[in-house]
Amino acid sequence: MSDITGQDFIELSKLQPEERCDYALSRMIEYGQLWGLYGENGWLLLQADDDACLPVFPHEEFAKAWEKDDFPDCEPKQIEFDAWLQQWLPGMEKNGTLVLVFPLSDDEEGIMLSAQEVTQYLQEEMDSSKN
Repeated sequence: MSDITGQDFIELSKLQPEERCDYALSRMIEYGQLWGLYGENGWLLLQADDDACLPVFPHEEFAKAWEKDDFPDCEPKQIEFDAWLQQWLPGMEKNGTLVLVFPLSDDEEGIMLSAQEVTQYLQEEMDSSKN
């Protein structure tokens, strides 16, 4: 579990999708991890129009809350940030898989980005934090 409180969970749930996206991407860098959902068939991928997308979350609690309602056969599973940056994102870019950043529910979907957009954002954030 991460270090968010019940109050943090409520406050983060009230953010607009764009704000949740920025929050989630910056937390990936800060905590060195992110969360996806994993089931008996591997990592959960959703179909959005003709694209496959991988939902990711900044905290285990949000992955667990989302999985419970929509994907009870899946469990939250941690993804190490270095592996995300060096292996996952290049692979996803190659096969055209999109990233669904911090979805909450059917009513409050997350922001969908290409793997390249996520990589670019993360690189810019890491570069700016070095200065």
